[in-house]
Formats: sequence, structure tokens, C-alpha cells
Amino acid sequence: MKTRIILRLLSAMLLAATGVIESEAREIHMIAPEIPPHFDKSGRGRIADVVRAGLEKCGHRVRFTMVPFGRHWKDYVDDASFDGLATAEADQTFPGHSTKPFMRLQDGATVRGSGGLEAIVSVNQLKAMRVVAFPAADKILGIQAQVPQFKSFAMRADRFDQLRPLFADRADAILADGLITAHFIMTLRDRARAGLEPNINPLGRVVFRKIFASGPQRLYFRDAAIASDFDRCVGELRADGELLRIAKPYVDRFRDILGDQYPDD
Repeated sequence: MKTRIILRLLSAMLLAATGVIESEAREIHMIAPEIPPHFDKSGRGRIADVVRAGLEKCGHRVRFTMVPFGRHWKDYVDDASFDGLATAEADQTFPGHSTKPFMRLQDGATVRGSGGLEAIVSVNQLKAMRVVAFPAADKILGIQAQVPQFKSFAMRADRFDQLRPLFADRADAILADGLITAHFIMTLRDRARAGLEPNINPLGRVVFRKIFASGPQRLYFRDAAIASDFDRCVGELRADGELLRIAKPYVDRFRDILGDQYPDD
């Protein structure tokens, strides 16, 4: 017993000397957006699983409250009962303490495999094209200057409403995160096979192209010690290859659409 206490004291002294903050193990209540396959409605997914693994490696437990995308930022600010926020973009600031970037999202263009844009590398190549994107994409993606050059530009919140025009030949490109788009394409294909999409044929080849910079993702925690814990423990997961093992299968599932255009972790 005395030996254990001494070792714990020595460990605490070493962490203090190196500037590392260590916290007592606890349950962390986080708010996150339902954006499968990064976060599904049950709190699992590519990013969710990494967040859980990082906190559990430090001895914590995590409980997610899932809300529609965009509401997670507002609810975290308005409700101090949430211990943490998943996730924040590089240019966003929230109450509490930010972690270091630990994963990346990748926005880009999803296009038909034989529509002439399958090798697109720049948004400028969408001049005179019909483009569909998510709400506020013009600002988030920084394409306000290019939008007037598009033949048409629509922003839609519903993922299926984003995708159906591509398969009905009413759009040339969908601008959004590639992994989320691929997930909903596969769901749309399942619906078509079940006879639930009589007006489109989503079974043709589509490809994703990363025409925007990747988006580093961070977490926010009210407690600086939890943020420090997460940085340290997710760093250990990355060093031993565990982070890649957790995240990569979510990308591999959609490799026929994503190719090498989406980050594995």
C-alpha cells in the first residue's frame, strides 16, 4: 500500500515538473453532431470512437448527447452542464480549453465517374457547372467569389436532397465532406435497390476529389486537465498505431468512392 502511494506521488511530481496536467478519472459528458459515419445517433463513428478511446486510455468515461449538426456549437455555449464539445474547426473559439488538432475532415467535390470532372483538382473547374452543397457552404468553403461563375448553385440541408440531383443529371458536383457524402450515397443505393428511389439511378460510378484543404478537428473541454489528458492519451494512440486502427476502417468501407482522396485518420 505504501509503495503504491509513493509511486503515485512520484508520478504526480513528474507530471507537474513536465507541465502535464493529470485529472482524476471521471465521466465526461460531451455534445456532438449526428453526422454519420463520424458520429452516429448512438455516439459511435470514426471521430466518436477515437474520442472515446483517447479519454478511456486516460481512465475517463465519455457520454455523448447527439444533436443535429450546427446545434452542437450553440448548445455547448448555452449549456454549461456539457463538459466537452466535439468538434471545433481551426477558426472557431468556444468557452473552455481547446485540445490540439487530432483528426481531419476533408471537403471536396463528389462527381459522376464519367461526367468529365472525375479528375477535378480546383473549384475553378466548376465554372458553368451545376453545383449543390450544404447550408452556408459558400462561406465555410470560401467560395463566394466562384459562386457567380457556376451555372447554378443550391445549398440544401437534407443529405439525400443534396445527392438526388447528381443522380438525376440535374447537378454536376456535390460539395461536402467526402466521407459523409459517401455514407449517404451507399444509403441511397440501398434505398434504390429496395425500390424506394424510383426517379433516380444512384448505382453508377461516382468519385470524390479533395479540392479544398483538409479541416483539422479539435475538442473543447471546460476543464483544462481533461484537455491535457486527451492530448497526451490520443498522442499515445497515434504513436502505437491504435488511432489508425480505429479510424481507417470507416474510410476503407467507402474506398471505391473515396480512393486515396480522404485521410485515413
